[in-house]
Amino acid sequence: MSTTKKRKNPRGRPRTYDREVVLDAAMQVFCHYGYEATSLKQLTEAMKMTPPSLYAAFGDKENLFVEVLEYYHSLYRHKLREIFAQNDTQKAFQDFFELAEAMHTRPENTGCLIVNSGINAGTEHKVVTHKIQQLHELNEKIIYDRLKLGQERGHILESTNIRALARYINGLIQGAAVLARGQQTPAAVRDMLQEAWATLRCFDVAT
Repeated sequence: MSTTKKRKNPRGRPRTYDREVVLDAAMQVFCHYGYEATSLKQLTEAMKMTPPSLYAAFGDKENLFVEVLEYYHSLYRHKLREIFAQNDTQKAFQDFFELAEAMHTRPENTGCLIVNSGINAGTEHKVVTHKIQQLHELNEKIIYDRLKLGQERGHILESTNIRALARYINGLIQGAAVLARGQQTPAAVRDMLQEAWATLRCFDVAT
């Protein structure tokens, strides 16, 4: 009788993928085709995963898309917070508008995944629409918080309604994304954002 011990099979298969890498791959597909039109085959090919592996990792296409939205926004959020970390409020928001211009005038531009998804998402996808709403609210909060800080530092007139201003700026940035996707004309996006920035009078030094 053999005394050699049999090796026990490990429970479950270990992950053989980098989550950020596969999320980035899925993001590229969703950005190009949109949520509804993206097929499972396109996702698995881009992510280099089998359907069972994808379902095991993310649950289903809807949950994958929600995680992709969060990943997409985290990349944008990181850049925005770096810009807003500088002391000069006017320069921070000028750089913010320039970031939006750079993002939406690239040759490969497909607009903003969050804005596009908000326009196209059906009411039956409640998890997706709720996530999109959360991200829009977070955008507004980040802008509002930086405006509030600027007002406290005396960079923005005390009479300025910074809540309304945050909503206005957030709407301008979303509008640029819609224009970028609809017209595919970098000059139109560039002109819109530059004119919008030129009309802002809120950064006059308080006296």
